[in-house]
Amino acid sequence: MPRGARLQRREQYAAALAAGAAGARRHFILFVKPNGLSQARIGIIASKKVAPRAVDRNRAKRLVREVFRTARHRLAGIDVVVQVRRCPARGTGAAARAELTKLLADLGARAPARDG
Repeated sequence: MPRGARLQRREQYAAALAAGAAGARRHFILFVKPNGLSQARIGIIASKKVAPRAVDRNRAKRLVREVFRTARHRLAGIDVVVQVRRCPARGTGAAARAELTKLLADLGARAPARDG
């Protein structure tokens, strides 16, 4: 993931979180804020409370990054913060991937049309 496609500062996360939840499912909550750029950026929150083992948090973050990478061309101009609500159990990654893909697709469908 290129550096320009990631949220890197605390203020960027705080602004997206302050905008309120844009969608929630079993495993993920999405927070969205327009960023005024030509590309979408992502931030991921995976706490120890949700997944005490680092290996589980990292697996969830890898899944989120992969789904975002495939969908980001449809999401230009927004910052997306994905909070992991429940860590997908080993072997249920396909269901969690489908859930996040649906959330991002809904988000892309609601995005206003861009000029150009």
